[in-house]
Amino acid sequence: MWQFIKRLSRPAPQPNALPPELDLAGARRALVIAPHPDDETLGCGGTLARLARTCDVHVLLVTNGDGGGELPPETSAVRKREMAAAVRTLGIGHEVLHLDEPDGRFEDSRGFRDALAAIVQQLQPDWVFLPWLHDSHPDHSRISRASSEVLRRSGVKQLLYYETWNPVPATHVVDITPVLETKKAAVGCHATALKYGNYLDAMLGLNAYRALYLPPGERRWAEAYAVTPARDNRFL
Repeated sequence: MWQFIKRLSRPAPQPNALPPELDLAGARRALVIAPHPDDETLGCGGTLARLARTCDVHVLLVTNGDGGGELPPETSAVRKREMAAAVRTLGIGHEVLHLDEPDGRFEDSRGFRDALAAIVQQLQPDWVFLPWLHDSHPDHSRISRASSEVLRRSGVKQLLYYETWNPVPATHVVDITPVLETKKAAVGCHATALKYGNYLDAMLGLNAYRALYLPPGERRWAEAYAVTPARDNRFL
């Protein structure tokens, strides 16, 4: 009888809470880790456009963007120029940083980890944006895991995993409706990528879906993130 009474006394299960809006005022300096040209815009371009008004934003391109050697020889240089234009369109004033790892064939290495650690040490960001750990693209997932382990030993406060090929287990969302046209214009800068995939419509669909987490009202768009402290990373 006592066991039955104890079971009745347990609180009823509560429904999962919707992800709250991310407080962008908490960012002082941000670093964006982009495996390829266009990841920075598709994954978090709207948030970057908002942050660029009040926050010092830097973007790091990890691979050379040459399409794994299956595209014309000049592809790497072309895509780097496209990415530079996209970053400027988002309102970011700093030049893109490059590591020139092989596109489509990224392998974790001491060289990559040391290079990233040196950049983090130099820039001292408090927020770092990076692709989702379990993204379907091997470059994305490998770069994300290696970067997360480096950042675990840094002074970075917060990691924000963004989504490209796979949705993240969203903990926070950002309303990008006021800067949607800016993000669309930045996507348009990536002309090479757009030849091979309808990334604009895919992005708009994902951002429209994520806006369901915002309070109901007029039509809006949002970006979703899985946010965690860098040192006590709950997703690793």
